[in-house]
Amino acid sequence: MPFHHPVGRRVPALARVVAALTTILALTAAGTAGYTVRPGETLSGIAARHGVSVSSLAIANRISDIHFIRAGAQLRLPSGATGGGGEVAAAIHTVRSGETLSGISSRYGVGLRRIARANDLSSYHWIYTGQRLRIPGATAVRSAVAAARPTSREQIGAIIDRTARQYGFHPRFIKAIAYMESGWNNEVVSSAGAVGTMQVLPSTGQFVGRYLVGRSLDLSDPEDNVLAGTAFVSHLWKLTGGDPERVLAGYYQGLRSVRINGLYDDTKNYVAVVMALRHRFD
Repeated sequence: MPFHHPVGRRVPALARVVAALTTILALTAAGTAGYTVRPGETLSGIAARHGVSVSSLAIANRISDIHFIRAGAQLRLPSGATGGGGEVAAAIHTVRSGETLSGISSRYGVGLRRIARANDLSSYHWIYTGQRLRIPGATAVRSAVAAARPTSREQIGAIIDRTARQYGFHPRFIKAIAYMESGWNNEVVSSAGAVGTMQVLPSTGQFVGRYLVGRSLDLSDPEDNVLAGTAFVSHLWKLTGGDPERVLAGYYQGLRSVRINGLYDDTKNYVAVVMALRHRFD
């Protein structure tokens, strides 16, 4: 495959980048609800509980670093957010050496208080190795990802570098998508069931495995997750004739929906933000 440069086709001027980062991140305030961040909560956990994606929540609140939110901050919830986030029966997590309750909360996308209440914990700061904790509202997919071996952001970056080049992309294009989707965190699972670094839906993973890479993929594995996302981006690249903005719209909204309905407002924001984020990885 020829070496694609999706980020080289349209290099915006500095003013466009600045404008993108400062003005296009916000969704329209009308029709949204509010939420106050509590101590120990994560953006992924809040998104999961309210049935929205991490990226849509970040866009709605002009958050450029999804790993940092402040307790007491007021968040705008995108339209369509719910209070429950599609909960199912609790999962069981066995505490491993060195783990903390806040870390477990982040990995499952379930609030610290909810885990404490479900296990009658009087302190957030004391759990012990081997303890079995009930994780309310954790889906089977989220449980599988949370149980996977943690992978550092440096390791994820190296995986993206390698996989992007294998598919002929400049790594910064795939890195920008992955950063927007998960912040390079392979343990994130959205309320819709999208998994890992590239936030791949299980159905998409099955399609990619069967038709694009020729083997089954384990989306909880960071290598397979990045492979699934990158292979799907390559598939969209071919279908769109190499239009990077249309590729991003298809990745976020679904190419069929884009063709039928055009780009939704949040899709336009997503595309603009990812296009601007590419330069962070130059």
